[in-house]
Amino acid sequence: MNKIVEAKRIAYEILLSVERRMAYANALMRERLSEIPSIYNPLITDVVYGVLRRKNTLDWYISNFVRVERLDLELLTILRIGTYQILYHSTPIPLVVNEAVEMGKILISRKASGLINAVLRRIATANLKPEEKSLVYSHPKWLIEKWERELGEEDARLLCERNNNPMPLSFRVNILKTDIETIEDALNKRGLNVARGRFSKNCLILKEGDINPIVTLEDEGKVFIQSEPSMVVVELLEVNPGLRVLDGCSGVGGKTTYIAELMSNIGEIIAVDKAKDKLKLLKDLAIKRDISIIRCIESPLEDLKPEEIGYFDRILLDVPCSGLGTLSRKPEIKWRLRIDDIGKLAEMQRKILNSGSKFLKPGGILVYSACTISREETYDIIKSFINENRDYFLIEERQFLPHIDDVEGFYIAKIRRGYA
Repeated sequence: MNKIVEAKRIAYEILLSVERRMAYANALMRERLSEIPSIYNPLITDVVYGVLRRKNTLDWYISNFVRVERLDLELLTILRIGTYQILYHSTPIPLVVNEAVEMGKILISRKASGLINAVLRRIATANLKPEEKSLVYSHPKWLIEKWERELGEEDARLLCERNNNPMPLSFRVNILKTDIETIEDALNKRGLNVARGRFSKNCLILKEGDINPIVTLEDEGKVFIQSEPSMVVVELLEVNPGLRVLDGCSGVGGKTTYIAELMSNIGEIIAVDKAKDKLKLLKDLAIKRDISIIRCIESPLEDLKPEEIGYFDRILLDVPCSGLGTLSRKPEIKWRLRIDDIGKLAEMQRKILNSGSKFLKPGGILVYSACTISREETYDIIKSFINENRDYFLIEERQFLPHIDDVEGFYIAKIRRGYA
């Protein structure tokens, strides 16, 4: 098996895992890319994300020549890879077809390779062009219609287009161990094109170059790969050394550890999450980053009371959400999410906000955030909360949009509690 086909085999296996295990490709690729020389990593990344972003469109092309619903997932996946490269890639079409045929022989059967050959050659020569908006935009119909209502038709089109392209890699510097100038200079000297972020004071963007030096720095605890709006979320908390901070939905601790870094590792942070495995990852991340002020509590936030954990100067509620702002990095979401899920998530988010706000001291700051582009999960929740709680005041609202800001979609609301 030549290296190109081997790289595509890895992409194929990642795509199968995404479909069968409901896994996310970004996590799988971090596990698998080390299996092959790094020169082939861009190919694997492009194929995996390209197929996931354009899945419904690819299936439409394939369905013109074979009944997709009758295909085994293995065969369909190879056809998707080949169709993606024919339609959206610069690789010569005969080479794409030959590599797909070889994959079919090795991974499925000689009979399957014959079908692959026939279908891909017909796709390559047919003058097909989808007209349905969901196929042109490669997004579910309900989601396009939702964004057209909320953002307007042109912004919805541009947003879908941006989602179908890669987002630049962003990462923050651990100011407990180093500084942004040192990391920026070191990476640029290694031949990487690294630039400052537009919105966060500690953000760097990889414009061009190999990701491996950044991964090495992350393993050393000197940087952390994270979306730039996630950094802005923490910076809006206005933390200082000595404060008492509650992270009510801490997850694996990406934002929690940044809070600690901005506090100079002085003060107290209570990190709450109901998932034990996530808190284990948070603890490991804190050790790696020389952080000692975080205490973890395994519990739903709604089950805790101020008499148990006290009151806080700052509260972060980065709520579980639809993830509609992350479709460039997690395109699987748009095919898994259903319109009814939005309302269910919004109800959960309201409960988290109502529960978490009770822990805020008078004069304290609460930041509510969600990596989504959905009014029900963002503006509507905050408007309702402020109307129902007269001693809480909205200080600032931000909605990052991928097609405008060139970062992941993210909503942030900054709220202050008044004095009685």
